[in-house]
Amino acid sequence: MKKSNLTLPTTKSLCALEATVRLGTATLAASELHVTQAAVSHRLRDLEDQLGESLFIRHGRRLEPTSAALQLAEAVRNSSSILENVWGGIQSRASTDELTISMLPALASKWLAPRLAEMVTEVQGANLRITASRELVDFDKEQVSAAIRYGTGNWPQVRARPMADETVAPVMAPSLARQLNLASHRALSEVTLLRCDNPDSWEDWFAATGLKQPSQPNEIFFDEDATMIEAAIGGHGIALGRFALVARDLRAGRLVAPFQYRMTSKFGYWFIQGMNSSETKPVMDFFQWARGHLLRDTQLLDLD
Repeated sequence: MKKSNLTLPTTKSLCALEATVRLGTATLAASELHVTQAAVSHRLRDLEDQLGESLFIRHGRRLEPTSAALQLAEAVRNSSSILENVWGGIQSRASTDELTISMLPALASKWLAPRLAEMVTEVQGANLRITASRELVDFDKEQVSAAIRYGTGNWPQVRARPMADETVAPVMAPSLARQLNLASHRALSEVTLLRCDNPDSWEDWFAATGLKQPSQPNEIFFDEDATMIEAAIGGHGIALGRFALVARDLRAGRLVAPFQYRMTSKFGYWFIQGMNSSETKPVMDFFQWARGHLLRDTQLLDLD
């Protein structure tokens, strides 16, 4: 940019001029600008000295702007409007590019975290932020673009888009599976059952398979899926695993699912947005990516 030889007045002086022209007195201008009346008068004198001519005709406290003052005041307003438009556009673009996704803690740690590098490559142009929570998002109060939740899709005051059904089956460490006679109907009475507060319980699985549930099984209860899965990987019992959360461990051989019967969960994965949420390109790119991977993982399409 070519450098000008002009020495422009300060922004403070120009703001004092515009306010005085618009309000008519230095006192009112000072009140609006949160400075003293003397400060406004000083800035106006600086402008007049720099310009070499008077900018106001004084009628007591009332200041009548000259033609030069009116032109400068209009220029200040126009430049402020241009700056506001540019600034607002940048802020709006930054807000649009912000991708904040809320999901269940276990889904964040067991499903998303291992795939972050791949996801960032496929969902480009967004500043990603992941929040882990079991509570339903209040989209009117929280700065969240979308959420993935596990349920039936009937949450109030949100848009819910289905992503994938979930498959549930017993999973265990390979070392534990080798110790059990899996063909025996008593196999699961010989090992600790790992429980979690999921909608699909061991009672549901035993009822669906027709197998007899142990009357007094050894059990350990967990309030979070990821911890239960790690216990199963460590060989401490058999977990009723949601495939989206155990798919990576099954593929890696850290877990096995030796029983043929697999149960379709009452719940599924849903993409949740507020009623007024924007469907920006980063949001929809993430939805497409997440849905594809959830469908693949919940059906274990590359493992069967």
